[in-house]
Formats: sequence, structure tokens, C-alpha cells
Amino acid sequence: ALSNEFGRLAQGNIHGVKSTDTMDFIYKKDVPKNKKVTYATFVCDYRPLKSEPWRVRCVVGGDRLPYPDDTSSPAATILDTKLMINSVISDSSKGAKFLSADLKDFFLGSLMKNAEYMRIHFDVFPPDIIEKYNLKDKVAEDGFIYIKIKKGMYGLKQAAILAYKQLVAHLKPYGYEPIPFSLSLWRHSTRRTKFCLCVDDFGVKYFTKDDADHLLNSL
Repeated sequence: ALSNEFGRLAQGNIHGVKSTDTMDFIYKKDVPKNKKVTYATFVCDYRPLKSEPWRVRCVVGGDRLPYPDDTSSPAATILDTKLMINSVISDSSKGAKFLSADLKDFFLGSLMKNAEYMRIHFDVFPPDIIEKYNLKDKVAEDGFIYIKIKKGMYGLKQAAILAYKQLVAHLKPYGYEPIPFSLSLWRHSTRRTKFCLCVDDFGVKYFTKDDADHLLNSL
């Protein structure tokens, strides 16, 4: 599980995990002098319904990294989701259906203008990752491996707003846009499709299979 997480965030592993090219293993000397270096924590979970049930996720210590811009991003609440579901089953939306979707690696695909940096102790890395990325050569005198973060990661203050802005730009050519003055409700310009978004989870109200396919293919 840990090998897959490092492989997913970096450039793959021997087990064939798909890379998001989110981070690079670097030498300590390659960290810019004006950049702070933070820590990483690991969240472990068991998800029996997933293809990879034993899961590890690397979380950046974003509390130690300064970010001057606004980091707030619209996110649907439980109430928004309930309203979406209720509007499907109510008489006011006859023929409506509901589906849920998960945008895989949503945060890990958001590009950042400025890289961030963290370090992880060498002892944490599995043998196959050490070999593939030649980490014995990169380990610093303090025993840590230094990492350049190129894209959004869990824990970064800016990850949510960057991912949201990129999703807005990505979906605009397909006719989808946030509904003004709502937290995170979206609509299509001509179709009857509406959806709410919370991080990378979608709750979608649609009327035809073509409408559902249009949204899913747009993502």
C-alpha cells in the first residue's frame, strides 16, 4: 500500500500503479533557500469495497507552509446534497434520477505556480521505492529524503481552491458552470442536469442517460 502511494504521487512503481507526477524526490541542496520544508503524515484505512482495500495516503503538513492568497473554496454541505436528492424524488422533478461520482485523484492533478517542499525519513520508504528512485544516493545527512511538490496534495492550504478553479475552467467549454450565490451547486446551460460538489464527490441530478454520460465524459 505504501509503495503504491509513493508510486502514485511520483512516477510509478514496479507494481504498475498509475502515476500522477505530483512530486519529485530531490537532493536537499536543490531546495530553494527561500522555501520552508514541512513534514508529512500518513493516513491508513481499510476500504473493503475498493480495488485496493488497504490504503495509505500521504498528507502534507500544510500548517507550516505560508500561502498568502485566498484558500477558501466552495463546497457542498450535507444539506445541499439532501436538497438535491429530495428534488429528485419530489413531484416537482418528475423523471429525474440521481447518481454519485468520485473524481479520482482530483487534488493530485491540480497544477501549482510555485512548488512546495517536504521531507520524509528514509526509513519510511519501501525497498522497491528506494531502488527505483535511487533514494540511497539522495538521503541527506539528517536521514531525510527531500521532496518537491509540483501539484496539489492533501494537506496543502491551496490545494482545494486550485483544484476548484481548474475544474471550473475545464467544465466551462462543456456548458457547466457554478450557480451564482450557491455554495457549490452547478448547472448546465441547456441541459436540465444539476450537481453538487464536495471536494471530489459529485451528487448529480439528471433526466436522461445521455445527460449523465455527457457530464461523466466531460470529467
